[in-house]
Amino acid sequence: MEKQKEQEANFYDRTSNSIRWIDLDSWERKGLFEFYLGTDLPYIIITSNVDVTRPMAFARSRGISFNLTMVYLCLRTIDRIPNYRYRFIDGKPFEIDHTRPMINHILPGRDVFVTKEGVWPCDDPEQFCRETHRKLEEDESKGLQDMIRGQLDIINFTSIPWVQYTGFFRTIQDGGVDNAPKISFGKYFEDPVKPGRIWMPVSSQTHHGLMDGRHVGLFYQNLQKACDEIGLPGFME
Repeated sequence: MEKQKEQEANFYDRTSNSIRWIDLDSWERKGLFEFYLGTDLPYIIITSNVDVTRPMAFARSRGISFNLTMVYLCLRTIDRIPNYRYRFIDGKPFEIDHTRPMINHILPGRDVFVTKEGVWPCDDPEQFCRETHRKLEEDESKGLQDMIRGQLDIINFTSIPWVQYTGFFRTIQDGGVDNAPKISFGKYFEDPVKPGRIWMPVSSQTHHGLMDGRHVGLFYQNLQKACDEIGLPGFME
């Protein structure tokens, strides 16, 4: 029955991804998962400033997008944390093989954004940025709803580069059910005490039934490590 349901549903891209169903009865998160599944707003929404000095220098030295460089670093970090790859459908949890990045982008001369899928998995940040940028610039009629409707193996990235915010709350399609993580970037700024050091607010919005504050903290900790190490020998290993 589970196999039939998976075949009939269209909640992930079978051509590029795979899933593993989680046995709920033996899952250590069973109690927490079921508890938060019954609440109206079971989300962990955190914004933290990240030191992006090295990623910005890396992007500028190679003539690539700083925003996409940060998307790459987030993807690299997220795929190494199992909880950020947990999802559920109809109350049944599963784990995806990897995330599929959906990136919001404003085309030149437009006033509304489009959403395009990034090139992932990818081991090379420069390759990711260049190939994803080409995809973002393609003028297609396919809209946001067509890209993400019902898809659970995605993670959506957006940027608000005009605002140095301290907190950011994203749209929730169905309260308590919407469970794909969302990552947002704010306006970067220079450290007022240490000139030359650049910070940027990064927001993570996740479902509490699938992870706890520890896992979100691990995301920020490992993201900062990736930012500090990009471009150094051994980074791509």
